[in-house]
Amino acid sequence: MLQSILLAGFLWATANVMPVPTVGTPTVVANTLADTLTDTLQGAAILVPSTVKAPILMASAPRAARLPQVRMVWEMPTPVQTSAPSPGALAAEEQEFIEKVNAERTERGLNALAVDPLLVHTARAHSREMCARAYFDHHSPTPGLSTPMDRYLKGLHDQGGSTPDSLLVGENIYYCSVFNDVYNVDYGHRALMNSPGHRANILEKRFTKIGLGVYRNAQGEFWVTEMFSRDSE
Repeated sequence: MLQSILLAGFLWATANVMPVPTVGTPTVVANTLADTLTDTLQGAAILVPSTVKAPILMASAPRAARLPQVRMVWEMPTPVQTSAPSPGALAAEEQEFIEKVNAERTERGLNALAVDPLLVHTARAHSREMCARAYFDHHSPTPGLSTPMDRYLKGLHDQGGSTPDSLLVGENIYYCSVFNDVYNVDYGHRALMNSPGHRANILEKRFTKIGLGVYRNAQGEFWVTEMFSRDSE
Protein backbone atom coordinates (compact mmCIF):
# COMPACT_ATOMS: atom_id res chain seq x y z
CA MET A 1 0.00 0.00 0.00
CA LEU A 2 1.30 3.42 -0.90
CA GLN A 3 2.00 5.53 2.11
CA SER A 4 3.27 9.07 2.26
CA ILE A 5 4.11 10.79 5.52
CA LEU A 6 5.54 14.16 6.44
CA LEU A 7 6.43 15.91 9.66
CA ALA A 8 7.23 19.57 10.13
CA GLY A 9 9.93 21.43 11.99
CA PHE A 10 10.57 21.51 15.73
CA LEU A 11 11.95 22.34 19.12
CA TRP A 12 12.20 21.12 22.67
CA ALA A 13 8.56 19.97 22.65
CA THR A 14 6.73 16.85 21.61
CA ALA A 15 3.43 16.29 19.88
CA ASN A 16 1.01 13.42 20.16
CA VAL A 17 1.01 11.01 17.23
CA MET A 18 -2.23 9.78 15.76
CA PRO A 19 -2.35 6.38 14.03
CA VAL A 20 -2.14 6.42 10.24
CA PRO A 21 -5.45 5.29 8.70
CA THR A 22 -5.58 2.50 6.16
CA VAL A 23 -6.27 4.13 2.81
CA GLY A 24 -5.53 3.39 -0.82
CA THR A 25 -4.07 6.81 -1.57
CA PRO A 26 -1.06 8.49 0.07
CA THR A 27 -1.57 9.32 3.72
CA VAL A 28 0.03 12.55 4.85
CA VAL A 29 0.87 13.19 8.47
CA ALA A 30 1.95 16.66 9.53
CA ASN A 31 3.68 17.41 12.79
CA THR A 32 5.00 20.60 14.31
CA LEU A 33 6.96 20.97 17.46
CA ALA A 34 7.25 24.40 19.00
CA ASP A 35 10.14 25.94 20.87
CA THR A 36 9.18 26.01 24.51
CA LEU A 37 11.21 29.17 24.90
CA THR A 38 9.93 31.31 22.04
CA ASP A 39 7.05 29.65 20.26
CA THR A 40 3.73 28.05 21.13
CA LEU A 41 2.48 24.69 19.98
CA GLN A 42 0.37 25.21 16.89
CA GLY A 43 -2.78 23.30 16.07
CA ALA A 44 -2.79 20.40 13.67
CA ALA A 45 -4.15 20.80 10.17
CA ILE A 46 -5.72 17.83 8.42
CA LEU A 47 -5.05 16.96 4.80
CA VAL A 48 -7.46 14.56 3.11
CA PRO A 49 -6.94 11.71 3.52
CA SER A 50 -4.64 12.29 6.45
CA THR A 51 -3.79 12.14 10.07
CA VAL A 52 -1.98 14.89 11.80
CA LYS A 53 0.49 15.44 14.52
CA ALA A 54 0.82 19.01 15.43
CA PRO A 55 4.26 22.21 13.75
CA ILE A 56 7.77 24.67 14.17
CA LEU A 57 10.90 26.20 14.74
CA MET A 58 13.75 25.24 16.92
CA ALA A 59 15.60 28.09 18.55
CA SER A 60 18.34 28.24 21.12
CA ALA A 61 18.57 30.77 23.89
CA PRO A 62 21.72 32.89 23.57
CA ARG A 63 24.68 30.87 24.82
CA ALA A 64 22.31 28.41 26.50
CA ALA A 65 22.52 25.71 23.87
CA ARG A 66 26.24 24.98 24.03
CA LEU A 67 26.54 21.19 24.13
CA PRO A 68 29.52 18.94 24.90
CA GLN A 69 31.10 17.01 22.05
CA VAL A 70 29.17 13.76 21.62
CA ARG A 71 30.66 10.63 20.06
CA MET A 72 28.39 8.41 17.99
CA VAL A 73 27.89 5.26 20.07
CA TRP A 74 26.43 3.01 17.40
CA GLU A 75 27.52 2.04 13.93
CA MET A 76 24.92 2.62 11.24
CA PRO A 77 24.02 -0.45 9.20
CA THR A 78 24.47 -0.07 5.46
CA PRO A 79 21.10 -0.31 3.71
CA VAL A 80 20.93 -0.84 -0.02
CA GLN A 81 20.57 2.57 -1.62
CA THR A 82 19.91 3.76 -5.13
CA SER A 83 21.10 7.33 -4.80
CA ALA A 84 24.32 8.55 -3.22
CA PRO A 85 25.28 12.08 -4.28
CA SER A 86 28.87 13.14 -3.72
CA PRO A 87 29.46 15.31 -0.64
CA GLY A 88 30.05 18.44 -2.70
CA ALA A 89 27.06 18.12 -5.02
CA LEU A 90 23.31 18.12 -4.61
CA ALA A 91 21.29 15.19 -5.91
CA ALA A 92 18.73 16.14 -8.56
CA GLU A 93 15.83 15.64 -6.11
CA GLU A 94 17.57 17.78 -3.47
CA GLN A 95 18.16 20.57 -5.97
CA GLU A 96 14.53 20.42 -7.11
CA PHE A 97 13.17 20.68 -3.56
CA ILE A 98 15.40 23.69 -2.89
CA GLU A 99 14.37 25.39 -6.14
CA LYS A 100 10.70 24.92 -5.25
CA VAL A 101 11.22 26.32 -1.75
CA ASN A 102 12.99 29.39 -3.10
CA ALA A 103 10.35 29.89 -5.80
CA GLU A 104 7.67 29.95 -3.10
CA ARG A 105 9.65 32.50 -1.12
CA THR A 106 10.62 34.87 -3.93
CA GLU A 107 7.07 34.86 -5.33
CA ARG A 108 6.02 36.33 -1.96
CA GLY A 109 8.82 38.90 -1.77
CA LEU A 110 10.92 36.86 0.68
CA ASN A 111 14.64 36.24 0.40
CA ALA A 112 15.86 33.15 -1.41
CA LEU A 113 17.69 30.76 0.92
CA ALA A 114 21.37 30.02 0.42
CA VAL A 115 22.42 26.36 0.36
CA ASP A 116 24.47 25.58 3.47
CA PRO A 117 26.74 22.50 3.13
CA LEU A 118 26.49 21.78 6.87
CA LEU A 119 22.68 21.75 6.72
CA VAL A 120 22.87 19.46 3.68
CA HIS A 121 25.19 17.08 5.52
CA THR A 122 23.01 17.10 8.64
CA ALA A 123 19.80 16.58 6.65
CA ARG A 124 21.25 13.70 4.64
CA ALA A 125 22.48 11.98 7.77
CA HIS A 126 19.04 12.20 9.37
CA SER A 127 17.26 10.85 6.27
CA ARG A 128 19.73 7.97 6.05
CA GLU A 129 19.42 7.19 9.75
CA MET A 130 15.62 7.11 9.58
CA CYS A 131 15.91 4.47 6.86
CA ALA A 132 18.65 2.48 8.56
CA ARG A 133 17.04 2.47 12.01
CA ALA A 134 13.43 2.14 10.81
CA TYR A 135 11.87 5.20 12.43
CA PHE A 136 10.30 8.44 11.23
CA ASP A 137 10.61 11.35 13.62
CA HIS A 138 12.45 14.57 14.38
CA HIS A 139 13.86 12.84 17.46
CA SER A 140 16.80 10.53 16.77
CA PRO A 141 17.44 7.53 19.04
CA THR A 142 21.17 8.27 18.87
CA PRO A 143 22.43 9.68 22.19
CA GLY A 144 23.41 13.32 21.85
CA LEU A 145 21.71 13.73 18.48
CA SER A 146 18.10 13.72 19.60
CA THR A 147 16.87 17.00 18.11
CA PRO A 148 17.58 18.93 14.90
CA MET A 149 19.41 21.50 17.05
CA ASP A 150 21.57 18.76 18.57
CA ARG A 151 22.44 17.39 15.14
CA TYR A 152 23.26 20.79 13.67
CA LEU A 153 25.43 21.82 16.60
CA LYS A 154 27.25 18.47 16.58
CA GLY A 155 28.16 19.03 12.93
CA LEU A 156 29.18 22.63 13.62
CA HIS A 157 31.41 21.61 16.53
CA ASP A 158 32.93 18.75 14.52
CA GLN A 159 33.99 21.35 11.93
CA GLY A 160 35.70 23.40 14.63
CA GLY A 161 32.89 25.96 14.95
CA SER A 162 31.40 27.32 18.15
CA THR A 163 27.78 27.81 19.14
CA PRO A 164 26.51 31.16 17.79
CA ASP A 165 25.07 33.77 20.15
CA SER A 166 21.79 33.43 18.28
CA LEU A 167 20.62 30.42 16.32
CA LEU A 168 17.30 29.46 14.75
CA VAL A 169 16.84 26.00 13.21
CA GLY A 170 13.77 24.50 11.53
CA GLU A 171 13.15 21.05 10.10
CA ASN A 172 10.54 19.37 7.86
CA ILE A 173 10.65 15.64 7.23
CA TYR A 174 8.78 13.64 4.61
CA TYR A 175 8.50 9.98 3.63
CA CYS A 176 6.84 8.19 0.72
CA SER A 177 6.82 4.45 0.12
CA VAL A 178 7.30 4.94 -3.63
CA PHE A 179 8.93 7.48 -5.93
CA ASN A 180 7.62 7.73 -9.47
CA ASP A 181 6.17 10.16 -12.02
CA VAL A 182 3.18 10.88 -9.77
CA TYR A 183 4.62 10.63 -6.27
CA ASN A 184 7.70 12.73 -6.87
CA VAL A 185 9.39 15.91 -5.63
CA ASP A 186 6.51 18.07 -6.80
CA TYR A 187 4.01 15.90 -4.92
CA GLY A 188 6.12 16.02 -1.76
CA HIS A 189 6.60 19.77 -1.97
CA ARG A 190 2.88 20.38 -2.52
CA ALA A 191 2.09 18.18 0.48
CA LEU A 192 4.42 20.28 2.61
CA MET A 193 2.96 23.55 1.33
CA ASN A 194 -0.59 22.31 2.01
CA SER A 195 0.27 21.75 5.67
CA PRO A 196 0.27 24.99 7.72
CA GLY A 197 3.19 23.99 9.94
CA HIS A 198 5.47 22.90 7.10
CA ARG A 199 4.44 25.89 5.03
CA ALA A 200 5.35 28.16 7.94
CA ASN A 201 8.87 26.76 7.99
CA ILE A 202 9.25 27.13 4.21
CA LEU A 203 8.04 30.74 4.33
CA GLU A 204 9.63 31.78 7.63
CA LYS A 205 11.10 35.21 6.89
CA ARG A 206 13.89 34.89 9.46
CA PHE A 207 15.57 31.95 7.75
CA THR A 208 18.57 32.63 5.51
CA LYS A 209 19.95 29.13 4.80
CA ILE A 210 18.64 25.75 3.64
CA GLY A 211 19.90 22.19 3.44
CA LEU A 212 18.17 19.21 1.83
CA GLY A 213 18.87 15.54 2.41
CA VAL A 214 17.19 12.84 0.29
CA TYR A 215 17.68 9.11 0.83
CA ARG A 216 16.22 6.35 -1.36
CA ASN A 217 16.60 2.63 -0.90
CA ALA A 218 16.42 -0.22 -3.42
CA GLN A 219 12.72 -0.72 -2.68
CA GLY A 220 11.98 2.83 -3.85
CA GLU A 221 11.17 4.26 -0.44
CA PHE A 222 11.95 7.95 -0.22
CA TRP A 223 13.03 9.91 2.88
CA VAL A 224 13.43 13.70 2.82
CA THR A 225 14.75 16.07 5.47
CA GLU A 226 14.52 19.82 4.88
CA MET A 227 16.55 21.99 7.26
CA PHE A 228 16.49 25.75 7.64
CA SER A 229 18.59 28.11 9.74
CA ARG A 230 19.56 31.61 10.70
CA ASP A 231 22.66 32.08 12.84
CA SER A 232 22.67 35.84 13.35
CA GLU A 233 20.16 38.52 14.22
